Amino acid sequence: MIIHFECLQMFFNDTQWIHFQSLLISLLITPYKKTICGIVKVLGFGTHRSKHNAFLISSSAHIIKALNYYAMLVLSMLKKSGEPMFFIFDDTSNKKTGKHIQGAFKYFDHISKQFILGQQIVCSVISYRGFTIPYNFDIYIQKEQCSKLGVKFRKKTEIALEQLKNFESDNDQEVYVLADTFYATQSIINYCRLNNLNFVSTLKYNRVFYVNGHKTNVSKYLKNTIKNFKNSKKITIGKNIYKAVSREAELKTGGAVKLVFTKHSAHHTAMVLVTTGTALPNYKIIEAYSKRWNIETFFKMSKQYLGFNSYQSRDLSAINSSIALSMLSYNLLTHVYIKSLREKGKSLTKKNISKFTILNMLSEVRYQINIKNIEDCVDNIDTKSKNKIKNELKSLLNKAA
Repeated sequence: MIIHFECLQMFFNDTQWIHFQSLLISLLITPYKKTICGIVKVLGFGTHRSKHNAFLISSSAHIIKALNYYAMLVLSMLKKSGEPMFFIFDDTSNKKTGKHIQGAFKYFDHISKQFILGQQIVCSVISYRGFTIPYNFDIYIQKEQCSKLGVKFRKKTEIALEQLKNFESDNDQEVYVLADTFYATQSIINYCRLNNLNFVSTLKYNRVFYVNGHKTNVSKYLKNTIKNFKNSKKITIGKNIYKAVSREAELKTGGAVKLVFTKHSAHHTAMVLVTTGTALPNYKIIEAYSKRWNIETFFKMSKQYLGFNSYQSRDLSAINSSIALSMLSYNLLTHVYIKSLREKGKSLTKKNISKFTILNMLSEVRYQINIKNIEDCVDNIDTKSKNKIKNELKSLLNKAA
């Protein structure tokens, strides 16, 4: 298994490229916390973290361009006719303690049920053939901070729409845009409709719509629909069983849509899905929305193992670079897995794809790099004495570490 990402060199000059390679590989193999200090500890050529931090501050635009390009490159390796593609966006929070971190503000955290200081990041990923491919991100900046930082204020929904507009797919590709109810806005729904993208989301219970000219909302309509679940056909998706009732409707802000009132067999409450794909069958809509969970898995794995929230810089550009490097490392592990399968003569079957995990790939990358270090050490040993080889090998490995 060989790690290749030379295709990204075109985004950097020679000095930047050295920093970029060093930080990206060190991010994967460091046993320390994935801060700039922890990453620099595994570099063997005596560099100081200040030089790498200067690179992060000055090169954020280059790293983000590399991220977008690499995502599309990995996606092109997976192309298969007839496979649907899922473009998913959501926001996540990174809790921070530093009061002078640019872009940080106090907000209510729904998990801990308290106000915390931190940043909110709007991310988009592509889910395709069982792989999650990080594509883009933006840090949400409060209106009060925008003038001070010299940036234009954008709502989170506006950020998500910009990321969607930057995404390009083949004309014949079936694309689903997935998001939670916060992003079911008129502008996003209309953009998807105009560009033949199937937008799928949930609706809040107070959302107003019209059925046959009659004005109602989700909560009211659902009360009259629950009794129809008993007579509806069961929909089996994987191990989950649903019952669903659908209606064509018109959102007060969103135009003509299809609503699917669905209830999981093990749940007491119903969920209301909305889609611009009015001709889609109910099972496809439910199955598509289930893919939205992939972005939550991405957030969890990236934060635990790839340093998505481990940055300590106060500078907004450096923070952007750190997040982009984390997302790039996720794509790099996916790329390495696909290449290693093909080097072994194996195809991308569902069984082989299901074996991919970030943890397994991190272990594999670390193992391969350690093997290479050992081989380099052995190549530099002149004596044939076993004891001398062991001692010299230990000495060289200590230096390599």
